[in-house]
Amino acid sequence: MKGVIVLLFLTVSLVCIIPAQSFGAGDHPYVLEWGEFGITKDGQFLRPQHLAADDEENIYVADTGNAKIQKFSSDGKFLLSFGVRGDENGEFGSPVGIATHENNIYVVDSHLNSIKKFDSDGNFILKWGGEGSEDGKFSSPRGIEIDSEGVVYVVDTKNYRIQKFTTDGEFLSSFGSYGTTDERLRAPEDITVYENNIYVSDPRNYKIVKFTSDGIFLKSFDYNMGGFPIRPYGLVSDLDGNVYFADTAKHRIVKIDSEGNSLTMWGQAGNAKGQFVEPIGIAFNNLGYLFVTDSSNNRIQKFQTPLAVEMQEALAAEQAEKLKELAYSEDTETEDTETEDNDQNVIPEKPLVRDLTKPVLVAPKDITIEATGSLTPVNIGEA
Repeated sequence: MKGVIVLLFLTVSLVCIIPAQSFGAGDHPYVLEWGEFGITKDGQFLRPQHLAADDEENIYVADTGNAKIQKFSSDGKFLLSFGVRGDENGEFGSPVGIATHENNIYVVDSHLNSIKKFDSDGNFILKWGGEGSEDGKFSSPRGIEIDSEGVVYVVDTKNYRIQKFTTDGEFLSSFGSYGTTDERLRAPEDITVYENNIYVSDPRNYKIVKFTSDGIFLKSFDYNMGGFPIRPYGLVSDLDGNVYFADTAKHRIVKIDSEGNSLTMWGQAGNAKGQFVEPIGIAFNNLGYLFVTDSSNNRIQKFQTPLAVEMQEALAAEQAEKLKELAYSEDTETEDTETEDNDQNVIPEKPLVRDLTKPVLVAPKDITIEATGSLTPVNIGEA
């Protein structure tokens, strides 16, 4: 027994002296971060939840505790914020989920059971919803996603379902029901769409559920990772159909393929680079970078992904080809210009003109011609 205690003591001691540093997985290196706890200044957060990126690489963060949306550049530069606490148009009770589509911003107000639509400058456009269980009504909704066809998917958490709408709030359909079996939902949190497949995170059921876009159940992923059950909150899919999710209770990010096979994971509890305390939101921008709301650390962290590397290499190759074409075009233009300059410096030859004037012979004044001897006639042409 003592040997076990000594061994345990040594193990704990070794763990304690290992530096608590984490910089992301090898193929998902940490890039940068921004934000801090606060309620008064731009760029400060109070338990931020989900986030989204627009087509111009701007990042919108649902600053839930401060009841507003904050907009940043992809490098963390503050751009603007909109919203205050209240129940009027353009105000929030508890902004949680957020999505972008065609330069408009869609915010899930969980407390007011509504979806609110804004333009990219934060100007209010419209809202829909209200408390209830009827079609188009909500009970503490949280997640939201908009597919390439403009269909809006809302995670209606306490109604245990997913509702589908147009971007103007017209109800289309719904699916899902309460339960703990594979296809049922207990506390759905977030949603991501890839082609015709939908993935819904359900942290209270410790699983991710996969459906078709029409709501037909396909599969559920409920497993342990590293000896612990998953508690997935925010999730997002990449261009290859892989799914990243925030395993919030274990302070880590996990990547799986479309069939639920684990590909990589990184993170641990802490406030160093690449560490998290209850990460929740997760989103890609168009350049393949991954952004995470490190909620209890009140910050946003940015990571590079294999997709970002591929896109950078493709962009670099495209730019190199364009530079090559431009250089060739400039060389050709220079050669043409030099040819024109040389042509301008050549003195043109005057054309020969045939002179048909008949000659006139005139004897010089200082010469005296005397006739001696005989004359020899010479034909010199007509005069």
